[in-house]
Amino acid sequence: MKCALLLVPLFLGTSGGIRAGHRVQRREFVAAGFGTSLFTPLASTAATRSAPAPSQAEIDKYLGSVIESGDGYLDKLAFEMFDDDSDYKPGGAKFRRLDATEDSLFYDKPKLVEHIDQRAVEALTRRNVNLISEEKAVNVLDMCASHVSHLKDAKGLEVVGVGLNADELSMNPALSRFEVVDLNRKGATIPCASESIDVALCQLSVDYLTRPVEVFSEVARVLRPGGVFSVSFSDRVFMSKQVAVWSGQDDFNHVLTVAGYFAMSAKGG
Repeated sequence: MKCALLLVPLFLGTSGGIRAGHRVQRREFVAAGFGTSLFTPLASTAATRSAPAPSQAEIDKYLGSVIESGDGYLDKLAFEMFDDDSDYKPGGAKFRRLDATEDSLFYDKPKLVEHIDQRAVEALTRRNVNLISEEKAVNVLDMCASHVSHLKDAKGLEVVGVGLNADELSMNPALSRFEVVDLNRKGATIPCASESIDVALCQLSVDYLTRPVEVFSEVARVLRPGGVFSVSFSDRVFMSKQVAVWSGQDDFNHVLTVAGYFAMSAKGG
């Protein structure tokens, strides 16, 4: 199935102001079962400001050159940050965490925090609102959801939330319904029918996934043909819960890591 790869990063620059990457030309992206993929890095801490984040042009140029290089581009993207198929194995070195206890214990009480500052919150909200409008979306999945979905106004939308704390999810005014699901558990499924979702959002949580290929494949199942999976992330994390492959990497390597998840799931890994 032919799809498109759309990169729209948002960064906080050295001056503290937001630089929003311009919308780039869509390229053909063959990824069986996937719709448009959207990477939105939101980098905003002092550590990032001391090492400038990659520009939209740099990200687009590199990933574009890989995709246009030929039939082997999925392998190229899959193995930028990983050595081989076994490197994606849940429980392997790349997906170990300082706190290996059940996530349900960590999220037993509501966190009610944002991993990004207010200007980045506003930028991400604008991006989500514009994306949903552009796609004429009605059915939206907010996976790894919390008390906020960065949607501003969910009127006319059917928003399904999947998260780890029922109290947090019940506080989210954008959600039409929600279910508590630990996506890091083996065999976890998203409580949506196949090909029923127009836009899926994974916001500020991809760095905690210990089974990302399985989760991305499950997102592919619930997305309608041509649907959109939007992945946003920052460099602010719960340190004890981030996976090892995320730790200590710069923004560009984070982009490559997420690209690997998309590619490996498209390969059927």
